[in-house]
Amino acid sequence: MTKNKNKYKDTGVDIEEGQKFIEDIKGLTKEPITSYSLSNIGSFSGYIETPSEFSDPVYALACDGVGTKIKIGLKLNNLKTIGIDLVAMCVNDLISSGAKPTAFLDYYGCSKLDRSKGKEIISGILEGCKIAGCELIGGETAEMPNHYTDNNFDLVGFSMGVNNRNQIIDGSSIESGNVILGLPSSGFHSNGYSLINEIIKDKAIDDSLMEKLLIPTKIYVNEILSLKEVCNINGMAHITGGGLNENLSRIANGMTLCIDKSKWSVPEIFEEIKALGNISEEEMFNVFNCGIGFCLVLDKENAKKAIEENSELIEIGFVSDRDEVDFKFI
Repeated sequence: MTKNKNKYKDTGVDIEEGQKFIEDIKGLTKEPITSYSLSNIGSFSGYIETPSEFSDPVYALACDGVGTKIKIGLKLNNLKTIGIDLVAMCVNDLISSGAKPTAFLDYYGCSKLDRSKGKEIISGILEGCKIAGCELIGGETAEMPNHYTDNNFDLVGFSMGVNNRNQIIDGSSIESGNVILGLPSSGFHSNGYSLINEIIKDKAIDDSLMEKLLIPTKIYVNEILSLKEVCNINGMAHITGGGLNENLSRIANGMTLCIDKSKWSVPEIFEEIKALGNISEEEMFNVFNCGIGFCLVLDKENAKKAIEENSELIEIGFVSDRDEVDFKFI
């Protein structure tokens, strides 16, 4: 009896295809994005050096994913933007404390490796890294046919950033009278897609709406690094799942953060999903960013400087003495 020479491949795991995919990634990452990368893709670990502008460096780490937005990408056969989303979700968390992103790693888990799709995702990750100014230094591709089903896959990102010890922004200096500024989002970013997918699954949705749902998460790194140069920032929040309420509450510092919804217009895409799903305004604001993707808290003088530096900033609220809750709409 002839023995099967490749039982592992028969289970659905193709080591040779995985090695070819690593070579694909090496081809995409030939040119470094930054000057502080010390290693190449394919090593057991990735190295970077600390950028020279940091005299007393401390390091920030963040991990996030893109959730079920992946389903939209699969429906439209467009996965590059998902890669950008992955970077954005991580580096926006890093910059919320003032850390400059320096390195990125990814986890790609799938039922069966499709090198074409994989390359599309990695190219998106690299585009996101270029926008954020950080280096893709490694990752993991896991082919698990008995775990992931059909064409489903998962993406997780890990990012590292650096800051000077005395420049960490953690909300501890937020006080009554401070101003809350918001930066517009590019859409739903990468949150609330389980609800969105449920709303659209049995409806005839035109391609234009689907394409809007796939718009990548805005990366705020360059805007925030520029603002740090010209003004003192007391606190920042990346507006992700849970909306303004949940994310601003994380930096309340014993105060109450008050937001006036009349200060900006909720983008049309949010209104379309609200109508399609018959969702209340309260739930919309509790789930989605509703047009504000990132917030800064500053004193009045520095808020003025910030708006002069970045005209996209919108004054959306203020900080008051504690009023029983961390956050409220006014």
